[in-house]
Amino acid sequence: MKRKEYIWILVIACGLAASSLGICTNSVGVFYAAVSEDLGVLRGTFAFHATLSLMTTAVVALWVPWLSKRFPFKPIMIAGILLSAGATALMSVAGSIGMFYVLGVLRGVGVGLYSTVPITMLVNQWFQKKNGTAIGMALSFSGLSGAVCSPVLSGLIATSGWKIAYLVMSGLVLVFSLPALVLPYSMTPGERGLKPYGYEEQPKEQEEKTAAAGNRTFSYMQANFILMCIFTVLLTSIAGITQHFSGYSQSLGLVETFGAALMSCSMIGNICTKLVIGFISDRLGPVKANLIMMGANAASILVLMAGTRAGTTSLLIAAFLFGSVFAVAAVGIPLLTRYFFGNEHYAKAYAVIGFFTSVGSSSSLAVIGYLYDLFGTYQYAFAAAVSFLLINSLLLLAGVALKRTNVRKSS
Repeated sequence: MKRKEYIWILVIACGLAASSLGICTNSVGVFYAAVSEDLGVLRGTFAFHATLSLMTTAVVALWVPWLSKRFPFKPIMIAGILLSAGATALMSVAGSIGMFYVLGVLRGVGVGLYSTVPITMLVNQWFQKKNGTAIGMALSFSGLSGAVCSPVLSGLIATSGWKIAYLVMSGLVLVFSLPALVLPYSMTPGERGLKPYGYEEQPKEQEEKTAAAGNRTFSYMQANFILMCIFTVLLTSIAGITQHFSGYSQSLGLVETFGAALMSCSMIGNICTKLVIGFISDRLGPVKANLIMMGANAASILVLMAGTRAGTTSLLIAAFLFGSVFAVAAVGIPLLTRYFFGNEHYAKAYAVIGFFTSVGSSSSLAVIGYLYDLFGTYQYAFAAAVSFLLINSLLLLAGVALKRTNVRKSS
């Protein structure tokens, strides 16, 4: 096997994640204050362009499997990259909030064409062995690039203005995407005369069992798909808690900078646990890997609920462990989708499941805020999060039981 081919595929996936998620999604917040002030609009009004981008990305991702069957994979990626970079560059000359809304939608279309759905489709096709590690490594670059580039862009805004910063941001989109732009690759290794990494022939009897277990038949109404959609909404709604760490810190009577420290710890945890969940999945399977990560997340929330009684050091450790929710959302859910539906129906299933990822994460921000406004504490949001994790553990075990039942019926 040409091992370099697999290394380059992983490099391409890492670059796509860094560009689409790390830059175009995770770094947009640094522009809110400066641009809204110059345009004379509320921050929320300006931030709505990012909401439009996320909504558009989720909708476009639904069509990626359809597009990939009708057009070569690489041109789709190139179109998405150039559209995202172009829309970002044009934001440097946008003079009204309406223009930002239009450009936000265009950037969302571009990001949808080369973000999570196509990235995981690519990795699943090329890596049969070490699949979890490969997906975890690729998607960890979304947090890494965001953590590195956000301060750079923030500094540029302060020294050179937001218009220059948008041009640099556009350049970063292209730089991280460079491997996907210049290297030769395809959606499947078969198109390049190769087998997936670690490919092993299955005995015919095992192939028949796998097919009967549901990997060759798929319906949006089947029980496991519905369970996965519920699992996804509940899980991703927990992630919104990180955006309230500053308010949580203030509610404890701690200094404002401690809230920023909590956020930083959770982002470091975000990067580290994405690597860990893939490693665990390759050794223990995706179900156990997700259960372990959800257990770590539940433990972190219980420490956060204790507040200052736990001590500031414990709170920082808890914030780090809380980053495990992003590992489940970004890496665990794709691994579970592949486990339940196989490579053959992965794209069809994950396109919709990925849409529910956006539904859960976008809706939770406001809900958590309203819960605090209503009760004057974050305890109810924390309690709901622990409940969601417990429910999700039961849903996951139910999904496994359903899959095993199908296997037994096929025997």
